[in-house]
Amino acid sequence: MKHFWHPFKVVGLAGIISLLAGCQNGAKVPPDMLAQVNDAFLVKDQVNAQVPEGFSDEERLAMKRTLIKKWVENEIVYQTARQEGVTLSPQQQFMVEQYQKSLLAENFLNDKLNKNYRIAQKQIEDYYDAHKQEFVRNEDEVRLIHLFVENRDRAIFKEIDESRDLGAIIEKYYFNNQSTETMPNGDLGYVPRASLPEFLQKKLKRLKTGAISAPIKVKDGYHFIQLLDVAARGTVRDLDLVKNEIIVRLKWEKRQEEFHRLLDTWKQKYQIQTYLSKAE
Repeated sequence: MKHFWHPFKVVGLAGIISLLAGCQNGAKVPPDMLAQVNDAFLVKDQVNAQVPEGFSDEERLAMKRTLIKKWVENEIVYQTARQEGVTLSPQQQFMVEQYQKSLLAENFLNDKLNKNYRIAQKQIEDYYDAHKQEFVRNEDEVRLIHLFVENRDRAIFKEIDESRDLGAIIEKYYFNNQSTETMPNGDLGYVPRASLPEFLQKKLKRLKTGAISAPIKVKDGYHFIQLLDVAARGTVRDLDLVKNEIIVRLKWEKRQEEFHRLLDTWKQKYQIQTYLSKAE
């Protein structure tokens, strides 16, 4: 599933970094510079780090162009504000300092805390049994194998019509190598029925479990789907479907336990006072 990318959120972070760094008078021009405003530079690594994975090269390039454009605009406004004597309020300065501290603390904890917690199968099963209500489906789902081809090939279409395994056809003709984020070929797993295009939902109403549909003609080509299973709203997802999610949760819990153990040790080295009554 593709993640929604919002350039303004990323630029907001870039703005904070710009405030932290400021201008460097007479700074040497970096060889990998992508943009410059006076003595402030934006380099390739800074842009690449802000572009998420899972997008095509064309989409990533468009994001980079947006980031560069927004950085230049932000830097012009920032430098103009500095020239006119605009400063941060005490509250804003506090926010910047806290942001710096949180980054440093995060780097420190990533170095100190274990990154490879071992999770036993029994721990996974026990967690699943104790939290089944968290894995109940809130809408109808279907498990599908999907194939999209641009051109009609009579021999392949005949083979699909006679087959009971669309996945085998996909692997045989390397259709999986033609997958994209928006048009994947292969086993889609369980997906909400309502999230599918309307023409696929209509086809599913007349498709029996295990059956492969006839070719579904659309503007750009043909779709095939094989219905593997139907899971109704209110049913519990099987353990194998949520196993990875449970592992992530258990690793997070172990990380938190380790963090609090270290924190208790560190607390003994500091004088700490809190005045909660003054916060009322």
